[in-house]
Amino acid sequence: MTFKTFKVPGVEAVEQLNAFRDQYPQTGQYPFLIGPQDDLERMIESAESPRQSPEETIRASQKIDIDEWVAERRAEMKEFGYSPYEDLGEWPGEIHEKGSLCLHKNAVNGNVLPEVYIGLAQIKTSWHLPAILNFGGWNDCPEPEVQCAFHRKWQTDWGAEICSVGGGVIECTVNEPPQDQQSALQLAWEQYWYCGDIVVQGCETISNLGATLLKSPYWFFWWD
Repeated sequence: MTFKTFKVPGVEAVEQLNAFRDQYPQTGQYPFLIGPQDDLERMIESAESPRQSPEETIRASQKIDIDEWVAERRAEMKEFGYSPYEDLGEWPGEIHEKGSLCLHKNAVNGNVLPEVYIGLAQIKTSWHLPAILNFGGWNDCPEPEVQCAFHRKWQTDWGAEICSVGGGVIECTVNEPPQDQQSALQLAWEQYWYCGDIVVQGCETISNLGATLLKSPYWFFWWD
């Protein structure tokens, strides 16, 4: 296994995660919230059966052009007669609830879980994490190298850093989120192609997603 874990009380999870994040520049151990035991077990199983090494995944990700990847996805969807503009919707105005980290909570009722896990991975930057964990490649969830490519771009563009991975979920903290409607919508389209479930099974329209991204310090992705 290419990462180590610590069990922590759910009520202390975010505080301890942030403490590990503060220590990362000195330790080189990048922290991420995982969630409960069953999420940890699935993560370990995936990490131990990669198609290629983490180093190969990282190298492959650096050859991916996100604009080209999105264009290919759009072309694929067009072949099936689907127009994503049907999901654009109307701008809903300002949304004050910007979300928060959730992997330490029950997905159904929102209650904090008794115990969850925090992982520590020896990586140089947060976008290497999907390569270490071999995250992706099932159903509509992009392959690990595509995951790395998107998060490399978003770290550069928006200061986004992966902070949680588990149960088909990735969460990010965002240091420089979009500050206007146009840039928020542009980002929303990008996130839609990366993770359509957050619209189709979540906020319902691209405009709703854009409004939640506007000035938001958190991002949430989930694949069924």
